[in-house]
Amino acid sequence: MRKLFAAIALFQVATLTPAQTLPKRTIDRCAQDGAWFYAWDSKTTGVPVSVERDGISLRIEHPSQKSADALVTLSHGSHVLVQKQKDFDQAYGWLTVSQNHAFALTWNFSASATSAQLFGLSPRGNIIEDIQLIPLAEQTFTADAKHSCANPGLNTTAIKWLDQDHLLLSINAWASGFCESNFTEGFILDIPSHSVQRKLSERELIDLPAVCTWNLVPVRKH
Repeated sequence: MRKLFAAIALFQVATLTPAQTLPKRTIDRCAQDGAWFYAWDSKTTGVPVSVERDGISLRIEHPSQKSADALVTLSHGSHVLVQKQKDFDQAYGWLTVSQNHAFALTWNFSASATSAQLFGLSPRGNIIEDIQLIPLAEQTFTADAKHSCANPGLNTTAIKWLDQDHLLLSINAWASGFCESNFTEGFILDIPSHSVQRKLSERELIDLPAVCTWNLVPVRKH
């Protein structure tokens, strides 16, 4: 990890000037870092949605096409975890898996609304959801975002694994009826120590050489 952070520091120094002349960029998720899947298809077609990435399999099915409730089945080898999801209207999702077969799921409700789950394997190989580490990052984000908005929303995205032990998150509070600001931070989660190893500003997140970005093209007003 020291080499990774050294590379990040050198990259950031090299991009300090003239950063103001570059097109505005935003964080992206790229095919080499995970797998996209369309959760909504199982409700519209009645056929379960299945995706597999690096030994982790996911299956989504709606017992009734008249209901948004769904069953999500996660599996690694012979080990299976089934979760019931209420009001499961997500249009699409993102699965990213570490070399240790820890994995994270991001559920996209819309173009801006997201939530994320983190899972690991027990010594016996059972799939266990970590319900504490992502909320720990979200608590820090909320405290920072409240400087711009009294009641910020949380849109949490698991971007990718930087290595087998470190997961990169992006958390955003979009402008809404409650907020007029668009605030974003990144977080590097350290799985073995169960802690937030590093907090990143939006610029630091976008400038990480390990992640994909794309340019936002300004819209000309006529």
